[in-house]
Formats: sequence, C-alpha cells, structure tokens
Amino acid sequence: MANNHIPPSVHSPEYFTKLIAAANSRIEKYLEKTRLIQDQKTDLWLKCENEQYTGSFKWRGALSKLSTISADQEIVTASTGNHGLGVANAARLFDLKARIYVPSTAVREKIDKIKLTGAEVIQVHGDSLAAELAGKQYASENNLVWVSPYNDELVIAGQGTIGYELHLALPKIDRVYITVGGGGLISGIASLLRYHHPGIEIVGCQPVNSPEMYLSVQAGEVVMAPEALDTLSDGSAGPLEKDSITYPVCVAMIDRFMLISEGEIRNAIRYAYREHQMKVEGAAGVAMAAAMKDDQRTKEEVSVVVLCGGNIDTSVWKEILRQ
Repeated sequence: MANNHIPPSVHSPEYFTKLIAAANSRIEKYLEKTRLIQDQKTDLWLKCENEQYTGSFKWRGALSKLSTISADQEIVTASTGNHGLGVANAARLFDLKARIYVPSTAVREKIDKIKLTGAEVIQVHGDSLAAELAGKQYASENNLVWVSPYNDELVIAGQGTIGYELHLALPKIDRVYITVGGGGLISGIASLLRYHHPGIEIVGCQPVNSPEMYLSVQAGEVVMAPEALDTLSDGSAGPLEKDSITYPVCVAMIDRFMLISEGEIRNAIRYAYREHQMKVEGAAGVAMAAAMKDDQRTKEEVSVVVLCGGNIDTSVWKEILRQ
C-alpha cells in the first residue's frame, strides 16, 4: 500500500493515469515498443528501455513535452546526457530549436551524440545542479520554454507510458523495481501501475553514493546528500529541485527504498551482458541489482525491473566486463 494518501486533485494516480493515456496517444507512433523479457535465472521480468530510441526512457518524456509546443520555438534544458539526448532528438522531430546545458562531468559519448542532432550544447563547469541553474537562468532571462528533466507533469506522463505498456503486457504485477533520480520515471510508472494494480509494491532504487530522494523522504523535505560521491549511475545522480512535484509523489508512492553499492551496480551490468547480451548503463544496473538481492521477493510473485537506459561510456563498460 502507498505510504501516504494524495488528494485526488493533486497528482493522484488517477490524475497521472489520465495524463499518461493522453501522452501515449500523442507519442505512441514515435516509440520503440521495447521488449519485456523474463530472466530465467532470477524469474524477473525485464523491461528493456535500454533498447528505446536514443538508448533511454528519456525519449518518452521529451516527446510528451515537446509534442505540445508550437514549431519554431526555442527550448532550453539541462542534462547529464540522456534527457538532453531525448530533448535534442524530439526538438529536431518537432522543428524546435534546442539549447542544452550539460555539466563538465557528463559522459563524453552522450555529449557527442547530442551535438550530432544539431542542438546547441553549452558546457558548464561543475555538476548537474550548476548546469540546471545556468539553463534555467537563461530560459528565464530570455522568456523561453524550460524543459525540466523531471519536474514537469508532461515529462512524467511520458515516462509513465512504460507503466501503460507493462499493464497491457502483464495481467498481474506484484512488484516493480525502478531507479530514482529526480523521480520523474518512478512517479509516472508508479502512478499508472498503482491505479490499475492497487496492491503492487513500488521499490525505489538508488546508488549509495547519490541517494538524494531517499534522504529527502527520510527527512520529510528535499535535502542534498551530505557529500557528493562519484557513481556509475550518472543518469540518476544529482540534487532535486526544492519545489519538485515528484517529491510528494515519491513520498506517497514508494513503499520502500533499496540502496545499491558501486560493486553491486558493476555486477548487474555484467549479468545483463552475460545472460542477455544487453548493454545497460549504471542507472539500469541499480534497479537490476536491487531486484537480484532483494530477500523480500519470492519466485511466485510477478516482479518487474525497469532497465532504464543503455548509454554507458564504452571504455567504462568494457572495463567492467573484463573484471
């Protein structure tokens, strides 16, 4: 059951389910229907968003938001890579001009892919928060549309189309494991699945090195991690906006959190390749690792892992596989 009740008028499962249905009707024709496969060794169902166009679930949220914006406008966003890549490609699709702020710490391969779309890329010294603040300031000063990676109903609705596909594919779902960064992915999926499967358990998965949402839920308010540590899960790393609409949704929807070590992330990345010949990034490894080690899961239950992306630095990936 959910931890807290959200009034029906304020971002309830019913509210987001309606937004997700509308988003799905707008963007379905542009989506890859990613595979849902069963891992025989663990009895887990794997939703392969690492095989989505642009290599990440972020394509869904970008499509959902940008499909509502009139052509020829300029939009602004910030990203460590996957969101920027989704927005850049969606902007090209819908004839929009994209200006994307990225931190100096972003994976080089992701930045190069963004540049290939024709989007303007602005590198900012510092972390994801520095890039986000710079992007929001530019958008505000120039009266341009800001596309948040997670703090936006339409973006959340786009990510929630994964839940829609899971609901159609599986008549029963007992548990779902989802990596949490800003909370857009889990807010969308959890809302739709909780609406259709009231008894489902929502497990939020985060790296030990960057557990901002976990710490915020524990504190009862949005907080930052006391110390910024490197993590393979770069796609989920970074602080939350203080007013993020995802925070109260995560408080209400996430039944429990699991924190994952860097070694466990590495093991999960290796497992995905050795068992399924799949390339997954660190953020996907977080959810996979959580499900694999969860002693509360039984084989009789229908448990789903959302493999959120596959955009990992090639040299890092090869180094992990050699271990």
